[in-house]
Amino acid sequence: MMGYKIKNLKNFTSFSLETLVPQGNVYRQLEQCVDLSFVRDLVCHLYSDFGRPSIDPVVFFKLQLIAFFEGIRSERLLMETVSLNLAHRWFIGYDLDEDVPDHSSLSKIRERYGMQIFQQSFEQISELCVEAGLVWGEELYFDSTKVDANAAINSMIDRTESEVDQHLEELWKNDEERTSNETLQDLVDKYNGERFTGLRKPSYKRITDEKVSLTDPDAAPMGDQDGGSAVLGYRDHYIVDGGKARIILSALVAPASIMDNTPLLDLVDWTGYRWQLQPKIAVGDAKYGTVPNIVGLEKRGIKAYLPMPDLSNRSEYYSSDLFHYDAENDHYICPQKHILPLWSRRKSEENFVYRTNAEACDACPVKNECTGSKSGRHIFRSFHQEFIDIVKAYHQTDKYQKAMRKRSVWVEPLFGEAKDFHRLRRFRLRGLYKVNIEGMMIAAGENLKRLINYRLKKLCFLAQYLFPRLFPTRAITFSTT
Repeated sequence: MMGYKIKNLKNFTSFSLETLVPQGNVYRQLEQCVDLSFVRDLVCHLYSDFGRPSIDPVVFFKLQLIAFFEGIRSERLLMETVSLNLAHRWFIGYDLDEDVPDHSSLSKIRERYGMQIFQQSFEQISELCVEAGLVWGEELYFDSTKVDANAAINSMIDRTESEVDQHLEELWKNDEERTSNETLQDLVDKYNGERFTGLRKPSYKRITDEKVSLTDPDAAPMGDQDGGSAVLGYRDHYIVDGGKARIILSALVAPASIMDNTPLLDLVDWTGYRWQLQPKIAVGDAKYGTVPNIVGLEKRGIKAYLPMPDLSNRSEYYSSDLFHYDAENDHYICPQKHILPLWSRRKSEENFVYRTNAEACDACPVKNECTGSKSGRHIFRSFHQEFIDIVKAYHQTDKYQKAMRKRSVWVEPLFGEAKDFHRLRRFRLRGLYKVNIEGMMIAAGENLKRLINYRLKKLCFLAQYLFPRLFPTRAITFSTT
């Protein structure tokens, strides 16, 4: 016989929301392990002493954490989910008969707080990890990942069109004032997509020099993560501690036009100063192995465990490694025993140039294998060659090889976790400040997960081992499910 359910709901008054949420629920664990009341101290200066009470700032940040844990992108969907989920209601402190905040309030609160408040909340959560002993501080691992922007590539138009200026003016006319405090916000302002010319004048024009997106002016073209056509996007940069907990010490989102290796030294300086760390080594992949990064790290007393590109295979001629450098006489000796004395100094490229005599080179029997230049073979030596030689010497050590193996499983899984479970594949917000807010909340959430896991294990240890020894007559249980 087929059943037929008649919807006849009763009014129950003999239970509370407290009894409906399981003791092992993740939001109970979060409430038990982390006190978020520090948020009120961060934002108190943004509120008046009189008027209608606002949404509790702690409630706002709890809603952001719910969106993080549940992978919710829409604020409208977030509030619908919170309204229906008993654990969510319990977490934010709203009873069954209370109306949850309106979704439009969340956008207004985020605009009021600005990037600086979200940065301070990220730092506060990271500070809790430091206090818990989860940060080692001896090693730093860094990497970046591509994140799609919430804009289409065909939204780009020429910067010369007058409507661009009008549109950008409307976008940023109510933007928050940029402060000069020593914060990550300064790095966001610095790495805003503008070209860093350095010593050499660039020989090419970037697309972002001539075009801009009307949808998201800060996004820049980049290769698609799945190998398709170009898309608009950003790069999310992490510096991760070398301890077992893998705590994210800094997170910076920059336009895709900023190369991966460019912000490294600034991020290392900020990380060391903010957390009072004196790291011994810094580890990254080959794209970070540039001369400025190597010199900068070594001068800071940090061993640069960075692979360096092998350029010997890019030419059909003899590699420069076959030429012996005589430091006492400051010249090179070629495989045929010819001398290459110092010929010039190129300050724009920070290189010494060594060149052999053209007549001797022309008479050499292996010239066709050595060079095609009519003026003789040239050897280039960096102004900072001593640092490059030091880093190359690291490559032969077991510590370097161990650090490289560790790097492959240290930072990239954090990006994979954020993309697979916390919607980092595509930003939902637009604009450099807002995508940094989104990126910092994801990084803070990942740190928070590790802090909760650590404190739950600690409580479980106390419940299972320490308390029974101190109080053998009492039965103590603790759920970690």
